[in-house]
Amino acid sequence: MPDSVSVKSRTIDFSKISYQGKIIRNIAIETIDPFGYEASAKEKNSKWYDRLADRIHIDSKKATIRNYLLFKKGEEYNAQKLYESERILRDMPFVNRVNISVIDQTTTNDSIDVLVKVLDSWSLKPRLRFSGNKIGAGINEENLLGLGHELNFIYTTNFKEKENNIFGSYKANNLLGTFINAEILGEKDFLANERISLTARRDFFSPLTRWAGGFRFEYFMRKVAMPVENSENFPEVQIKVYNQDLWGGYQFPVFAGDKEEISRNIAVLGRFQNYQYKDSPQVDPQDFFSTYTSFLATANYVERKFSVKRNIFDFNLPEDIPYGKSIGITGGMLSRNSKVIPYAGISAALGSFINWGYFSGKAEYGRFFNEEKENSDSFRIEGTYFTNLHHWKFARVRHFFSPTFAWGSQRYNSSYKDRINFSASDEFPAYSGDFIGTKKLVLRHQMQFFVHRTWKNFHFNPYSIIALGWISQNNQKLFRSKTHSKFGFGILINNPYLVFNRIQVSFVYYPNVPFDHKPIFEFNEYRNNMLPINSLGTDLPHFVNFDH
Repeated sequence: MPDSVSVKSRTIDFSKISYQGKIIRNIAIETIDPFGYEASAKEKNSKWYDRLADRIHIDSKKATIRNYLLFKKGEEYNAQKLYESERILRDMPFVNRVNISVIDQTTTNDSIDVLVKVLDSWSLKPRLRFSGNKIGAGINEENLLGLGHELNFIYTTNFKEKENNIFGSYKANNLLGTFINAEILGEKDFLANERISLTARRDFFSPLTRWAGGFRFEYFMRKVAMPVENSENFPEVQIKVYNQDLWGGYQFPVFAGDKEEISRNIAVLGRFQNYQYKDSPQVDPQDFFSTYTSFLATANYVERKFSVKRNIFDFNLPEDIPYGKSIGITGGMLSRNSKVIPYAGISAALGSFINWGYFSGKAEYGRFFNEEKENSDSFRIEGTYFTNLHHWKFARVRHFFSPTFAWGSQRYNSSYKDRINFSASDEFPAYSGDFIGTKKLVLRHQMQFFVHRTWKNFHFNPYSIIALGWISQNNQKLFRSKTHSKFGFGILINNPYLVFNRIQVSFVYYPNVPFDHKPIFEFNEYRNNMLPINSLGTDLPHFVNFDH
């Protein structure tokens, strides 16, 4: 019986010499369903469960795969374009394995044929979440009609308070082969807060990319806590916000040494934001909810390559780990309450493999130059280090260590937008975004096991997570604040001979959650790759510690 190992995974580099100067004559694309069957073999193996799965799962269209290729028929062979195409496809949620190779049997003195072989992932995934008094269910389709589009819906109910949360989104990836991703989403939560957003963006997805840009139009209405200085009691108020965000940029290569490969770029970007409060509290002595307009420009130098590794987060699948460095400078202004405040910032990032494993880190510093009040500084540093695989008696083990430190102005958060909180997905997402402060520190540890033994072709890869955090409120010293924690465990279950070949289950416990001061737990919300490994890519211009 065919299986999902029928597409070999590449771990070696593409040849830069043997095919140099030859023209790509033909590009053949083969898509294979999650069972491991090619389209031509389905009728010959028409068992009832094959037919059922075939009706539920629609294979990726060849045109969908072709739109992700950075090389075309009639072009000269370029090893980097083949690798980047393979890496980009490998990063798509609807792709399990991909292999792009030259067909040696048909190679001539002046031309080659290329074969693109893609194994689909099972794209229709049920969603189940359970947290305290809340239970939710939904679906996530990651390859709608074989187009690579994503449809997401989940309904959650609080059976104790009799409240409901509805979330839905539709994301059209790589529209017409332009690498533009467009998304529309809507949500109404337990407290009748609501939001709608429309987004379209084209990132610098590869060192070969020349232009990027995007926009976001967002509306939301919600009840939030308004901070009061020297008080732990935050009154609840309602706000209504319209947010417009537009940006664009261009990058050009900086050659050094091998001109056949582009790994160094300088990128220049500009960004405009208009954050309007259409409804805000009548009494707001700190102007915490103030409409603002901002413009920022950034120049970045990025040097980035990738190394293909296995058994980092996934079992025995190739994973592209970035390494290199970047440095950027940012300048611009913020206009709020009829005042224009200049801003400047700098950032630097580094990722590298060392004898003891791999680390990536990023540091950012920014300052508002305010003539009437004290200047406002912000600083942020975060990173992740993971060890090499350690061989234990029953498993191979990898440790992950990841800190985040953020420091803001001594003034208590000057706006609703630039608050420092714990609610990021890789920190304490169960916490309210209204739990804010001026400084924070988060320390994370994760241990990933790759168990040697299998059971009926099932591979079991458990992991554990621990995180400790501190947040400073009202300018108190950081370590005099309360220690916050979360503990969890999960397991990856992999069977290459099944349609559902990858299953992940997790459980996370929070002992004491503000503002309720009660313990809660989350089921199946955490994923083992939720660590801040820096992509070393080009960031959008932003204020340090502002919500990006």
